[in-house]
Amino acid sequence: MSLLSQLRDYELRMRQEGKKPVPAGEQAGEGEMPFMYALQNVRWEVRLNADGTVRDVQPRTSGKTKGKDLGKPLPAPNLVRTVGIKPRLLMDNAEYVLGFAKKENDKNTAKRHDAFKALVQACAEATRQPSVQAVARFLGSHDPERFQAEHLADFPDFAPDTNVMFTVDGVNPLELREVQQFWAAQFAQGGEDSGGEGFRAECLITGEVGPVMDREPVKIKGIQGGQTSGMNFISANAQAFESYGLEASRIAPVKFEAAEQYANGLNRLLADPDTSLKIGGVTYAFWTGEGAVPLVGPALKEPEQVLKGRFTFQVKREKKQRPEEVRQTLWGIFTGQQPGLKPGAAFFAVGMTPSGSRIAVRTHLTSTVQDAVFRLGNYFAAQTLVAVNEKDEGRLYDLRTLVSSMYRDINKEHTAPDVDALVQFALTGRPLPQSFLVRLAARNRADEYRVTRPRAVLTKMVLLSRDWKELDMDKDSLDALNPNQPEPAYHLGRLLAVLDDIQSSVMRANTTLVDRFYGSMSTTPYAVVGRLIQGSQAHLQKLRKEKPGVYRLKQDELENVMTRLHDIPAKPLTTAQQALFALGYYHQRAHVSEGIREGKAAREAKAASDQTPDTDPSEGEDQ
Repeated sequence: MSLLSQLRDYELRMRQEGKKPVPAGEQAGEGEMPFMYALQNVRWEVRLNADGTVRDVQPRTSGKTKGKDLGKPLPAPNLVRTVGIKPRLLMDNAEYVLGFAKKENDKNTAKRHDAFKALVQACAEATRQPSVQAVARFLGSHDPERFQAEHLADFPDFAPDTNVMFTVDGVNPLELREVQQFWAAQFAQGGEDSGGEGFRAECLITGEVGPVMDREPVKIKGIQGGQTSGMNFISANAQAFESYGLEASRIAPVKFEAAEQYANGLNRLLADPDTSLKIGGVTYAFWTGEGAVPLVGPALKEPEQVLKGRFTFQVKREKKQRPEEVRQTLWGIFTGQQPGLKPGAAFFAVGMTPSGSRIAVRTHLTSTVQDAVFRLGNYFAAQTLVAVNEKDEGRLYDLRTLVSSMYRDINKEHTAPDVDALVQFALTGRPLPQSFLVRLAARNRADEYRVTRPRAVLTKMVLLSRDWKELDMDKDSLDALNPNQPEPAYHLGRLLAVLDDIQSSVMRANTTLVDRFYGSMSTTPYAVVGRLIQGSQAHLQKLRKEKPGVYRLKQDELENVMTRLHDIPAKPLTTAQQALFALGYYHQRAHVSEGIREGKAAREAKAASDQTPDTDPSEGEDQ
């Protein structure tokens, strides 16, 4: 099933469940929207009598105190307007409705106003509704200058680009069923420009042969980085995109009604933060074939807030948590928040980026609800990692933090491919690109903070997502220090952390061992290991004389690492080996920090015990 068919099916299901809008020709119920209607801000209400004379003009304020007041939202006729003259029925901006020019001496103002009058007159003749006939009578004798002098003198803020509507003796003609059906009929034969019959072809969505749209009737809004006025899925504006003499949206024939349905379905998803995700230049929408939509987007964007600490607590409680336990925990959280989730229901996701005025589909995923949530559980399980600082223990990272760990300034980078790779890994388990490790290694060498926890987490995720033939690696123990890890590169990273710890135990240097040698140690360790080991002997000798207990701890740690390094690789480390080097370095730092915290806690406990006075049972009694 195609993407557009899936979006159309979702929209039709929402309408069947009583959520707006409704199909053409059907009566709109409470809370629903008629066909080709949309919520639009209306600033002014022209109140008429039954004979078409003006009673008064009333402002409709949105209540905003800052910026321009565009008015209160109202369900009203909608259409896509580019450069042509296309009036909306009974509601439009003041240039169309009242003939007030937006630009001085604009020769098209009169044409727009005449087109609006003609449409209202046609509606009055077709529906024979008294309120519509009253509007038509008003427009037949309307004089813009006289109207402005008589009815707008008290409204200096009246602007031609704000929307105007009509009511007749308290009746809003836009709410009448006959008016709504008239407006829907304007689009029933392939669009308002089709002249009735329109171009006939087989619809790519429904498979029916009949009139198809010239242009998409509804713009897609909410695409990050795209045009604020809305964008198209199907369009061609140059000969290179056209074929068989077909232009505009005819290059991919779709019935007008089907196009309105898939566009409104996507707009519905993008307007809801629970079913969309906008980050790093990519806009995602998530939906299901039935039941509730899992909170995938919010969980990826703000995991700690959405999961409310329950998931992080479970991870923190047990450093080495199995992925299946994390999956079940996440499923329990989601079903607790959304009882309507159905495990076997189809789950869909689409990732989009702007391309001029059109939407480029970057990712289109189809699976089941349970599979998507379980894959997301694997994604969070892959983030399980011991922390150098206790406050980071069990912390989960959002997409932006993970991507920014690869760059000096994420705001200056094109991150759409990186974000999309992470989302695909989170929802389908697709391996992360090896290029992530190249960028992470470069940042580790260049940044004074070296292997930060977000970088270590992303490094682990890449290592877990792929099969590495050049690495002798135990994947099940990448969340904390593993002295039995087979790969030498891992222990070379540990060695650098141990030697740096020995130096810092003796002196506080402005330029640390890591500052000087991380780059060379992580790429060509054979050239520097001997020199570093030799230089550490002076520090160990000083510790042996001044702090024998600390000396024994540091010497044991160094010997433990060196026993794992039978041979120092003579060739430069590969990208994957550099990643495991970084992880070994980070694990060893976390191990050292944990030892420091435990030692400090033991000293504080001993000091508290020593300060507790021995009390005599008789003390405190009245003498």
